[in-house]
Order: sequence, then C-alpha cells, then structure tokens
Amino acid sequence: MAEYKSGLRGTAVAGRLPPSLMIALSKPITDAEVEAAATYFSGLQPRKRIKVVESDTAPKSYIAAFLWAAVEDGEREPLGQRILEIPDDLHRFESRDPRSTFTAYVPVGSLAKGEALVKSGSGKTVVCAPCHGPELKGLGPVPSIAGRSPSYMFRQLYDFGHGARNGEWSPLMTQVVSNLDQDDMLAIVAYLASLDP
Repeated sequence: MAEYKSGLRGTAVAGRLPPSLMIALSKPITDAEVEAAATYFSGLQPRKRIKVVESDTAPKSYIAAFLWAAVEDGEREPLGQRILEIPDDLHRFESRDPRSTFTAYVPVGSLAKGEALVKSGSGKTVVCAPCHGPELKGLGPVPSIAGRSPSYMFRQLYDFGHGARNGEWSPLMTQVVSNLDQDDMLAIVAYLASLDP
C-alpha cells in the first residue's frame, strides 16, 4: 500500500483497472487502516482456489465487469498463447463468495516449461526459491508466489520488466525478468498457479 500511495508501484499499461483502483484506494487510507488490513489479511489461511488446465482450447469468453467469464452455451475457442482465467461460477464470484474458485486455461506444455524456469532458470533467469522460500510460500518480507492467480502474477512480472514497479525490492525482480519473453512469463505463472498455496 505504501508503494501504491507513494507512486513507486504503478502499471505498465495505462488504465489497467486493478492497479488503477489500488492506486486510487491507497491515497486517502491512513497508516492505521493499512496496519489493520495487513493484520487481517496476514491472519487468513491460504487455500487452493485455482485449477490450471493445459489445453489448445478454452471456453468462449467475454468480459463481465472487470474479468473474463465463460459464455453459458459451452462453446469453445482456440486458446493461443494466452492465459484465460475464469470463475467457475460467475454468479458466486459476483456475490463475493470467498469460496469462489477459478480455472486457468494455459497452453499445452506451459507447466513443464514453467517448472524448469522456476527451478533451474533454464539459462534465462535465476531460480525463485532463494528469495521466495523452498516451497515458494514466502520468506521474510518476500511474498508467497505459490498458488496465486496467474493473471495477477503475469501482470506483476510484466510491470517489473517495464519499470512500473519501483519499490525497495523491485531492482532484484527487474533483473530476474530482464531476459524473459512473454511466453516464458506465461509458463512461469502457470506453473506457480498450479502449486498449493
């Protein structure tokens, strides 16, 4: 929140809704309110909410408010080189049910490629565990990356790579993503999302 408030954390894509909302929300919030929110959220136990499916196709989708959703007729479309993360039950998600689950469709081969990049670097990057912990569930001030939303994680990697994240730890991540292309990032976040949080 401090980085949103100070302007150190932004977005590489102008007008992107989630970061824009966080930036606007951070301005009037007090330090005491940030502390109360941090205490609350840090006390929650993470649970598996995302199922990752490798596929050449995905449900045909449309934009529902600020997220993708599947059309109701079961029609499918080519996935291509993208992640399609959709709620399993749109109504339940829109009702803010904290037990809502999601399916993330990713290109075939993403999980193996992502695992190799995360665990060995594959000659393109450094391994994640020294900073994010042996199970990628966080280490000290460095956050957990296991089981997180792949769409969210991709945005973070993209923003690091494009200089939109400028906080204290950002220079380390900028180096991590400097040799990665978007397909590499997609594979990394697909693999991370498949892990238990």
